[in-house]
Amino acid sequence: MGTVALLGLGACGQADNMDGDDAPGEAGDAVELRVAWWGSEVRHEQTQEALAVCEAAIGNITTAPEFVTDGYDDRLATQFAASNPPDVIQVVSGAISSYGQRGGLVDMATVKEHIDTSAISPGVLNSDAVDGTNYAIPITTNASGLVLNVTMMEEYGLERPDDENWSWDDLAEYADSVYEASDGEVWGLQQPSEDIRLLNIWARQLGHLDGLYTEDGVGLDADVIASFLQYGLDLQESNGSAPASVSVEHQGAGIEQTMIGTGGAMMAVRPINEITALEATTGSEFALLQLPVHEAGETGQTFRSMSWAITSATEHPAEAAQLLDCLQGNLDAAEILQAERGIPANQDVVEHIRDDLSPEQQQMADFVAVVEANAPDAAPMPPPPGADTAEQMLLRYAEDMLFERVSPDEAAEQFADELDQSIAATN
Repeated sequence: MGTVALLGLGACGQADNMDGDDAPGEAGDAVELRVAWWGSEVRHEQTQEALAVCEAAIGNITTAPEFVTDGYDDRLATQFAASNPPDVIQVVSGAISSYGQRGGLVDMATVKEHIDTSAISPGVLNSDAVDGTNYAIPITTNASGLVLNVTMMEEYGLERPDDENWSWDDLAEYADSVYEASDGEVWGLQQPSEDIRLLNIWARQLGHLDGLYTEDGVGLDADVIASFLQYGLDLQESNGSAPASVSVEHQGAGIEQTMIGTGGAMMAVRPINEITALEATTGSEFALLQLPVHEAGETGQTFRSMSWAITSATEHPAEAAQLLDCLQGNLDAAEILQAERGIPANQDVVEHIRDDLSPEQQQMADFVAVVEANAPDAAPMPPPPGADTAEQMLLRYAEDMLFERVSPDEAAEQFADELDQSIAATN
């Protein structure tokens, strides 16, 4: 996100604006904060209403909204390049890493007295930390889960698996049983070997908490990557997942064209917020299952968040922090914002609006609560510059393996080498 802007961030160091004059303005000494976000018209209207609530609650700020439906990244990049970004910006993981590493965002530790994060779990709060530094406050959270087509499960007379205590071997056996129960009409699990987020979780379950990366390259041993790829190949060979010729036709497509979306598979590892789209697309009922674990029992889960961040160019970091605190935790603002951006990261907010959530959203909230209680506090190492094509690389090498052009070991070595070279060429 916003790579053009990164060239101009060197002069935006937050130290210039954090030299002791970081207390909020006195009542009546109002400051204006520019606030930027992207989204639908509904989001625009809700956010402006919530900003009005926060203005009244804080008392000494006014806000100047800057919102767009499309082109947010390019607009923000241009503003950063001109050393004129908004005070507060809506961001996602990639932007936090890119802007944060280059001094474009305020370290949240410098304004922590103005933001109450006690209702956000450590795993979520640290989900986008860069080298141990938090440059943003998550406002929503998402995670990977196993989506299960309940309608299809009941059609084939299968029982719902016990996801409170199951292993990857248990999942493979269950996936095999789907193919048998359907007389070969449906495969159990959408091919998982091309999911780079799942690779990170797989590695973290095996004790590699940094996941795939170090600060400047691939840090995960090739044999761990190979074990992940081998699992996908074994599924294919046992008919737990579709043959390569079928799987590849559905990879990289929108949710409607995936194996789970077209009814070709009964389960898939997907972002849990896709359950609503899956039910609308297929007409089936879906459930969310926790991911299996290795024998060590670690969940290894990672979170993906939408966040608010404060840019280092702001002249009012304390007031901006107060605004972030209100947007993520004020219950009156929460009643307006609801879950339009996703399940709130603040658990007090989730409980406050729970009765207003749809059944699918309530299921997501329950899923996230279990994950938050068991996930590691430490986030995986964020992708370094040059790793933006990692997902496409893994897809390519996994397909070569599934078509038996290379072995899992060879695919893992070649994937790690190419990704390392891409990262090295950027740094």
